[in-house]
Amino acid sequence: MSYESKFRLAESRGEEGVYSRIDDSHPVDFFIGLDSGRRAVMIVCGPRPPVPPMLSSIEVEIRARQDGRWAMILRLVRDDLKPLFSTLVEDFDAATRQQPNDPGRVVIARLVRWQNLLSRGTIGVLEDHQLRGLCAELDFLMTEAIATFGPAVGVAGWVGPYDAPKDFVFDQVEIEIKAIHRQPRVVLISSLEQLSDLERPLFLWTKEVAITEVAMPDSHSVQALVGRIRDTLACDHSAAEAFESRLRAAGYEDRREYDLRAIRFGPAFCYRVQGTFPRVQRSEVPPGVASAVYELAVSSLQDHRVRSWKETGTNVQ
Repeated sequence: MSYESKFRLAESRGEEGVYSRIDDSHPVDFFIGLDSGRRAVMIVCGPRPPVPPMLSSIEVEIRARQDGRWAMILRLVRDDLKPLFSTLVEDFDAATRQQPNDPGRVVIARLVRWQNLLSRGTIGVLEDHQLRGLCAELDFLMTEAIATFGPAVGVAGWVGPYDAPKDFVFDQVEIEIKAIHRQPRVVLISSLEQLSDLERPLFLWTKEVAITEVAMPDSHSVQALVGRIRDTLACDHSAAEAFESRLRAAGYEDRREYDLRAIRFGPAFCYRVQGTFPRVQRSEVPPGVASAVYELAVSSLQDHRVRSWKETGTNVQ
């Protein structure tokens, strides 16, 4: 049953003040219900959640519990955003499954990402830099991940939309994806964890992506790219649903605007992140440095270039 159906059922029954656990198998104490006549979710957190963003459409309450943990309650204020709120809850569900250790931080991070949509009250269109990044990930998903592991494992490995440190994580390898311009001078690294390889071999995979308003002979629409992946996954219902969930988490919805925006892909390059690869890791920064964003000079990466991310020393097929 979808979250929209669950909320409607609770509303039809008048279940005021009743919260139900979303899933007994979920690693987080996560509940949905009606609170003060509003659709609401409650997430029980260990560490205290960060300060939430200011939203006119959602009220966020954080309060201490007697067991030493924290309860974070999010209530929908605007009834016209009920379907959007249900999609948001689905996003919370998937993101906290991926990162259950600090659900408060994960949920607040998702709220920040959704802030513009919730402020406008309509599903928006991704900006060019966001769309380029998404298209690079979709290209890797289609041509590399699904081609190597099959639909189920390929899609499950795409965790970037849920704010995971790496874009793709498989049992034996991790890959961070970056969309680059035609003649890039730098690659932007957005966190201290993005190029950390503590558990598995790690690769940086770059793809040249250009967005244009008018389709060129060697380009295609964003909708067409998404459609090809949907066609590939049509034979696997679970993988298809997981793909749609990740699209929504990435901020993508089917819109006419995406039919009018063309993509041109250029070459892809792959780099092995290890040894003397230039990077900054959390273990190297002084205590108190909470985060960092930095740029890598593309010229400094050439000695680390490899033919494929499959060159891990183990079998990733």
